[in-house]
Amino acid sequence: MELRIVRHTTRFDAACRFYGDVLGWPVTREWPAGDGQGRGRIFGYGDTARVELIEHTRQAEVSGLFLSVEHPDVATLHDTFAAAGVPILRGLADQPWGHRNLAVHDPTGLEVVFFQPL
Repeated sequence: MELRIVRHTTRFDAACRFYGDVLGWPVTREWPAGDGQGRGRIFGYGDTARVELIEHTRQAEVSGLFLSVEHPDVATLHDTFAAAGVPILRGLADQPWGHRNLAVHDPTGLEVVFFQPL
């Protein structure tokens, strides 16, 4: 079984660079445009989580939802984002529930919070 977050996007190439090049997540499946549908690519995270991007002519705004991803070293990830020119939405912060986290928007507008248990 797996969990997939699926995002239709007008910013397919930028989103693929974010998940593939910046985060280093492996591509588990991809397909070309065809039959009236845009390109698609699935990025794996761990054993069961996936982010699926589908190229689309319209992109819906994201409201009331964010993606929360555990990461072993959010301080290093912060530096990776800075070096790649990814704007930081909320910088590194230790939370009272025992996590250190930071937040960015992916190129599709989805907020992604990366956390590390302290």
